Amino acid sequence: MINVAGRKIAVDMPHFIFATGVAGWVAWFCWDAWHASSSIENLILIVPVSAVAIILYFFVAASCFQRIAESAELPASPRHPLAPGVGVKIAGSMALLIALVVAGPLVGFDVACFFYMLAMLAFLGERRIPVLLLVPPLFCVVVIYCFNTLLSTPLPLFFGERG
Repeated sequence: MINVAGRKIAVDMPHFIFATGVAGWVAWFCWDAWHASSSIENLILIVPVSAVAIILYFFVAASCFQRIAESAELPASPRHPLAPGVGVKIAGSMALLIALVVAGPLVGFDVACFFYMLAMLAFLGERRIPVLLLVPPLFCVVVIYCFNTLLSTPLPLFFGERG
């Protein structure tokens, strides 16, 4: 909490610092891309997205500052400890993601992605057989299609053409 002209203002510093860091990175990336190549082909996506991100930053930054009435006290933020088992789920999810990153180039992104999705669904508690059979292949098809078509980024695949 800070005092400005006799008014109390509460500042959500962690949120403000994180948003400022993201906005700073976006501004740096846009500037760096502009200096690397100022051609329209290079900047057609970077500049508009950067501009939108910076505009959104101003809204986020403004929401981090709240004026407080003099009679009002700041309530303490209710922080509850994690429920039992949440830490294991977080660690397991991170381990599965690392396995996906390591296995992708070795066995192909399509196979690694399928088994990652299947393992993640099962690890997080999904037990419906139709979901376990349909979601992983559909997800893989959509992701591979998007990489190949929208981003023109070839992926190392086990089935299909190799990138």
